[in-house]
Amino acid sequence: MPRLILTFETLHKVLSAERALRAERAHPFQYRPTPTPPGLSHSICGMSIEVLQLERKNEIVRFLEEHDNPPSGAHEVD
Repeated sequence: MPRLILTFETLHKVLSAERALRAERAHPFQYRPTPTPPGLSHSICGMSIEVLQLERKNEIVRFLEEHDNPPSGAHEVD
């Protein structure tokens, strides 16, 4: 089953994104912090956020953009 991995340039941005996602109470998101799978990029930190609701990909990315913390990438991996 494919996984959706949101990558960020720094660990600080990962943690900030996680705080924003956790604070969303109206329509909670399902996610978890995860090590960045090898081969996604060399310019990102070693931690990412795995989205557990693939159907909400665009909504989550838009949410993070609105909270001034867009991911540097959204990758579907097996």
